Order: sequence, then structure tokens, then C-alpha cells
Amino acid sequence: MNFMAKLGASLNSSQLAAATYEGGPLLIVAGAGSGKTRTLVHRVAYLVDRGVPPSAILLLTFTRKAAQEMLGRATALVGARATQVSGGTFHALANLLIRPEAHRLGYPAGFAIMDQDDAESLISRIRNDLPEVKRYKRFPQKGAILSILSQAVNKDRPLLETITDSFPHFLEFAPFIDQIGQTYRAHKLENALMDFDDLLVGLETILRQDEEVRRRLAARYDYILVDEYQDTNPIQARLTALLGRDHLRVTAVGDDAQSIYAFRGASFRNIMDFPKIFPGSRIIKLEENYRSQEPIVSLANQIMAQAREKYDKKLVAIRGTGEPPQLTPVADQSDEAGWVADRLERLMAEGLELKNMAVLFRASAHSFELEAELVRRRLPYTKYGGRKFFELAHIKDFLAFLRVCVNPADGLSLRRVLALTPGIGARGAEALAEWVGGRREQLTSLASAPVRPQALKNLVPLAALLADIAPEGTDMAHRLKGAFDFYQPRLRDIYPDDWPDRQNDLKEILRLSETQGNLRAFLDDLTLDPPNQKQTDPEKNNPGLTLSTVHSAKGLEWPVVFIISAVEGRFPPPYAVRSAAEVEEERRLMYVAVTRARDRLFILMPLGIIDYNTSQLGGPSRFLAGLPAAAEAGLRPRPNELLNSGANLEYNQRNRPLSLPARPVAVGQRVSHPVYGAGRVQTVDGPEVTIDFDHFGLKKVRLQYAKLTSL
Repeated sequence: MNFMAKLGASLNSSQLAAATYEGGPLLIVAGAGSGKTRTLVHRVAYLVDRGVPPSAILLLTFTRKAAQEMLGRATALVGARATQVSGGTFHALANLLIRPEAHRLGYPAGFAIMDQDDAESLISRIRNDLPEVKRYKRFPQKGAILSILSQAVNKDRPLLETITDSFPHFLEFAPFIDQIGQTYRAHKLENALMDFDDLLVGLETILRQDEEVRRRLAARYDYILVDEYQDTNPIQARLTALLGRDHLRVTAVGDDAQSIYAFRGASFRNIMDFPKIFPGSRIIKLEENYRSQEPIVSLANQIMAQAREKYDKKLVAIRGTGEPPQLTPVADQSDEAGWVADRLERLMAEGLELKNMAVLFRASAHSFELEAELVRRRLPYTKYGGRKFFELAHIKDFLAFLRVCVNPADGLSLRRVLALTPGIGARGAEALAEWVGGRREQLTSLASAPVRPQALKNLVPLAALLADIAPEGTDMAHRLKGAFDFYQPRLRDIYPDDWPDRQNDLKEILRLSETQGNLRAFLDDLTLDPPNQKQTDPEKNNPGLTLSTVHSAKGLEWPVVFIISAVEGRFPPPYAVRSAAEVEEERRLMYVAVTRARDRLFILMPLGIIDYNTSQLGGPSRFLAGLPAAAEAGLRPRPNELLNSGANLEYNQRNRPLSLPARPVAVGQRVSHPVYGAGRVQTVDGPEVTIDFDHFGLKKVRLQYAKLTSL
């Protein structure tokens, strides 16, 4: 069977039309479970089969893994030529195109790339040099400052506007944050460092400042295909236009109903405005859902039917009918946890494995009571969140040795390496980094550094290592082995409890390096798209139940899904409904949650949760309350229904709670608040508690309504 015959046999009519489209700009609006990836893979294969030079096809995805998997599938369809297609992330593309043109930005071609942890460390050093940090207890931490600076870049908005809209509690510190941002940018330029945002901004700057350069770079690619277009930020959309405007052979694939990453800078407007940016665009909708059974698809359609702005589409379930989603009101979080655990055990008794089930929630704190119940019943689970593999301290330490070898001007990595030496300390590391001054000959002559004799004695082993592995042209494998042998005994001293596990992590890096021949390229790859050793694919490697935020679950699916805390004040939360645009994104988030389920869907509504602002009984989520499915589920419970179900509430004539038993807290206790996050109790004055929150400073809350959880 030739390739065109395979196309006709593999794709439905809409998918086939999209895969074989011969015109100009194309927007494929792909509903949940509609075969988006299959369509994009076949479009790549179709272009290769038609004779388009593979290297002239650019496939942009949000992870390198996604690009590799798609190109692997295209290769299976049309042969090895598809492996030559240019595939990767926006950041990897920017890194590739910027390197030869870096001088236009004031950078050398050998600049180093910082990941988030590197950037936060630099922000921390700059922040701590400000006298205001000691003067104001509520001065924002390094992570918050970096988030503000990054959001301003990714959303393409002025810093003050970003702080006003998204971080109003830091408005008084706006001038200092601006000062930190300026110093941060200057330090990066002086030390040949770029963060992820710099890559995108730098490429756009190069493309805009010189039309001849733009045409030359854009001419590399005759076809541009962008996956998950609804998740692009304004800069990524502009880069797509700058590279594609000469030939207009741009294909964007995405789903407006799954645009849920505004907090990362993604813009819903990009996919909605694609036809304006690329006049004459053809829009093809994929509406046949191959994932979920009909009642689940019907609920998803009901949710999105209420959206203010959208591409009109109606998912059609191909798998046929099944059990309707179960929308269940319960008394409170405790009842919710017990209900979910009971149902899990019942499904297991029916023969369903835990790995085929997932519990989704709007915010990580919403699963705390369920986690306690799962532990009590000895039901294994994995929760997705936390620090990633390449953000772990021992990984950062090891890579710092290698980064210094590649870029002696990387003062951040050099200070990290020096700080591992006993007797050096932060000040000593600072002085030695200044003495090296970014010069390779100084780096390899560290044994002659002007330091105290005792410190120099401690420094000798590190100096010998750098003299061995830092000279230009040193073999990559030799550098890796040298750094590993040097750091391994220190690993045992620093992490006596779990050094074997951490040592295995380092060996994983050595294994990954075996297929690489260039250390700079290897480090760039690790930074731009790190393999996630500690947070494996929940569908493939998790033997127990999956607990996940909805944001982390996007792109995944399970036979059975529970959505918990689907009530006002939690889904959506109060801080996410300040504008119509935010409400619409929360609606799309509910749609994403619902469409993760293949066969069975359970939505839990703990109606006894108190809204801490209005002190009223929480009702069903606004995205569910008005739907026919909600009416069928009887989601307008009378007060005595809640009382009979076990909620310890007192009601007045207007059905408002007069009191809710508050859990006692003590001074010094660590607690979590659903809006302010983690903090420590400072004072307890009857019903009022003063808490010093990690990111919001001192706040007074009433125990009766605060929904505090002990940490």
C-alpha cells in the first residue's frame, strides 16, 4: 500500500483534508481526543512524501520529546527522510538561530544558558545586595521576582502593569523590582549568560532589526508547523509570523478550548487571531472524539457551549455510549476523601488497577485530606508537582563543573563550584570569581589564587581538577569523568542519607552524554528540554493512583477520572475570577479536566466548604451548576440534605451557616491557606489568627472561615 492509500485508510475526512492541504496558512482547530497528533504526524509525512526537502520543514513543539516522537512516527510512515525534518522547541530554535548572530545582541557565540534555578540564584544575589531587603520584611523572594520579570517579558507588558495586575501585593516594591531587573540584565550580558526569555526576545530582536538577516534565516524553512498553538505566548506567535510571512505556508494546530496557561504567558488571543495575522487562512475543525464515551463528551460540549468566545465546534463521540458522569454532592473535604477512597476500593474489587485511575484538582492543596485517607488505607499514589530532576541541588552542582569548562565567564556556576570547597564560603567564592574574571587561563591556574594558606590548601583539589578538565579542547568524556570522580566523595558528605540515589542520578547524566560529542550542545539540550527523571510519565511508570493538578494532567488520559472540590471558591478559586478573561480560562480548565476521562467520570462537590470572603455555603462550580447534567444529579441540595450527610453545620432562616467547627492551631505551627499558600502562625487571638505567609507576609484570618490545613 503506497503512502496516499495509507493516508486514506488512517484518517477521517477532516484529518485527511488537514494533512494534505496544499494552500497557504492553515489553522487546525482540534477538539480534545480528536487525533491532533496523528493529523500533524501525517501532515509532516505527506510533505516529505510530496518531495519537500525535509530540512526545510520546521516542526515546533513544546518539548523535544514530543518532536522526537512525532518525527519517529512520520519516519515509520515514509522512511528515514523524515528524520531530517527540523523539529524541536521554540527555545531550541532560538538557540540555533541566535548563536551565529549573537554579536548583534552584544553576546559571544559561546554564551551559556541559565535554567530557572540559575536565574533565581542570580536574582537572590542581586536582591540581597539591596538595603531595602533588610528594611522590609515582606520584600518579595527571588522566585517571585523572577516570576514578575519573566511574566512581563512573556506577556509583553510593562513591568508596572504586570505587577499591578498579577502581583498587586508587591506594588510598593515596584521600583526596587525594576532596579533588580536592570542589574539582572546587565549581569547576564557581562557574564555571557542568557535565560530562556532572552532566547526568544533575542531572536525576535535579530529578526526585526535587520530585514536581510530575517529573510536569510526565514528562507531555511519552506513549511512551518506549530503544535499546541493555543499555548504560545505573544513572542512565539510573532516569531512564527516573522519566519513564515514570506511564504505563508504556516500550519498551526491547537484547541482554543484547552488554552489554560495564561499564568505562564500563553495567550488565548494567538489562536483566535491566527486568521487576522495570516489573512486567507483555511480553518479545518477536528470534532470526532476518539477518547471518551458519549456522556462524557456531551458534558464537555455543555461546558464549552457557555464560553463567550470560541471556535464553534461540537465534539462527536466515536466510541459510543457509556455510563453518565456522576456529579456527587458531599458534606465537606473529609467526606469527599472518604467517598473517593471507597469508590477506588470498589473499582479495584471489580478488577480495575489503580494505575488506570486519576484524581484531578484545581490546586495542589485540595488533595491534602485525600492523601491522608489514601495513606491510612495503604493505597499507593503518586502526586505530580515539586522540583524537577535538573533543578535538584546535586544535579546543579555536578553540571556547574561542566558549565565552567564551557564558559569560564559563567560566574554563577563558578561560585557554586567554589562554594563546595570547605573554608571558602560565599565571600571567598565571590572574591575568587572576580579574580578569575572569566579568563580561562586564570580558571586553570586556580592554585595560584591569592587566598589564605588554609583556604588554598582546601582549594588545591579543585584547582587540580580545573587544570585538568577546563583547558579548551579537552575531550568531553574526560571532562565528565573528571567531574564525576571529583564530586562523588563530596556527594556522600553532603547527602549522607540518600547519596546512592543521588549518585545514580549523576550516572544517568553520564548515560545521556554517551550519544553526544559536544559538551556545549549537550548542556544546551539539558537546559532547554531536560529529561524528567524524578517526575516520570504518570500513564506509563506510576504503579499506583495518579494525583495531579489539572494543569499537569493536560495531554494525558485515564479510563477513570475523579475531579474533586468542584465548588465555587475552589474551582474556580476567588483569585482567578477577577476578570471575564480569567473566568473563561477557568471554564476551559474544567473542560480539560472532564476530557481526561475515557470511560468513567466522577465529580465531587463538597458543599460544606465555607467561602472565606462571603462566609456562605459553597455551591457547585459555576461551570457545572447550570448544566442539564447538574440538574439531573440534583445539585441544589436542601439544608437538611447536608445535615443528614454528616456536615456539622447550623443554619439560619436564609440557609447561611452560623458556625463551622474550626480546627485549633498553635503559635509556630506551619499551615496552608487556599489563597495565600504556606505560612507560620504568629499569634492566636480567639477566633482571629495572624499568619506570616511565605509569599504574602502577615495576614489576619478568621479560623471559622480560613480553611487552614496543617502542614
